[in-house]
Amino acid sequence: MDHHCPWINNCVGELNQKYFIQFLFYTGLASLYAMGLVLTTWLWPVDRSFPGKMEGVAGGVSNNHVQMAHCIILLVESILFGVFVTVIFYDQVVSIITDETPIEQLRNRLLKEARREVVHTRKPKIALLREVFGRGFVICWFFPCNCSPPSGGAPAYSYLPNYDV
Repeated sequence: MDHHCPWINNCVGELNQKYFIQFLFYTGLASLYAMGLVLTTWLWPVDRSFPGKMEGVAGGVSNNHVQMAHCIILLVESILFGVFVTVIFYDQVVSIITDETPIEQLRNRLLKEARREVVHTRKPKIALLREVFGRGFVICWFFPCNCSPPSGGAPAYSYLPNYDV
C-alpha cells in the first residue's frame, strides 16, 4: 500500500497505481484546459449584449464585474488544483523510479539517521515503470486499459486473487 486516497475512496498500491497515476495525469490536463479556457475568456472577451446588462438605465448592474470576479475565482481554483495534482503526480512517479513508497522512504531515512545502512538493489528506471504501467508500448501507458501484448498461448492469470465474498 502506498496511501489511502479519499478521491478514489481506496488505497493506492501496486495493483491500481497505474490507474491512479492516469487519474492524476488527466485531472492535471483538465486543470490546464480549464486555465486555458478561463484565460481565453478573460483576455479576449466576446462582445455580446447580455440580457442582464442594462447600460444607460439608472440603477442597472453590469455583468462585467461579475464575470471578471468569476474568471478570477475560476483561474485561482484551477491553478491551485492543478498544482496540487501535479505535486501528487510527481510524488507517485518518483516513488516508482526510486522503487520505494513514501512509507519506505521515511523508514529508510530513520534507519539511516540511526546509522543502520539500508541495502537496496536498484533496477533500471524503465523496468520499474514497466512493472507499473505494463510491458506494452509506451504510448499505451496513457490508456486506462491493459495494452500489453498477449502471452504466447499460455493461460492468462489475473493479478487479483479470487475471493468468494
